[in-house]
Amino acid sequence: MTIDTATQTSAYSSGISLTTASSITELADNYDMFVTLLTTQLENQNPLDPTDTDELTQQLLSYSQVEQQILTNQYLENLVLSTNNQAAETALGFVGMEITYDASSQDYDGEAVSWSMDVPDDATSLTLTVENEDGKTVYQTEVSPVAGESYTFAWEGQSTGNTMATEGTYRLVATAELADGDTETLDLHATSVVSEVDWSTGSPVLVLANGSTAGLDSIVSARQPAKADA
Repeated sequence: MTIDTATQTSAYSSGISLTTASSITELADNYDMFVTLLTTQLENQNPLDPTDTDELTQQLLSYSQVEQQILTNQYLENLVLSTNNQAAETALGFVGMEITYDASSQDYDGEAVSWSMDVPDDATSLTLTVENEDGKTVYQTEVSPVAGESYTFAWEGQSTGNTMATEGTYRLVATAELADGDTETLDLHATSVVSEVDWSTGSPVLVLANGSTAGLDSIVSARQPAKADA
């Protein structure tokens, strides 16, 4: 079945797919044909052997069920389109903004990468371990930040062997030593400026200036980037 330009334009403007538009058009054509055949059949039926009304009723019910399914599909497509439009508008609003997002893994390309974390109120020290994609430790250090405040760790690619790490994805594990002797693994955040939005996967993904990407659901906070001193 061929869909004309008018049908395509109507489908695009109403937010439904061409498949649904085709189904609606085809159903309408078939229903018109069915009504025509039914009318002809009733007009020419044998009065002594009339058409079975139960069979006609079942055929009409089948058409009604198909119509309801197509309308349900149309509603769902409109709902998905509306949701995607809202997500796209939200994502574009973050372009140029500096965001903090959930990120234990970072892509290292020779430039320093950083992670932010909230230090527990009863923490006495933090052990920071950088691991490569194989889970092997490439760097480890211990720091004593102020308890109860936010702390940012910047890693410039150094390794425990006094060499620089190669480019790749690295994961930071931050473990807090608590006053009572227990330990706690901390949630990690990273900060970067949103440079663009990528829709290639079907959903908006924020592309960051540090080379990483972040989904809308991973954003912790957003702010205007600090202006450099003149």
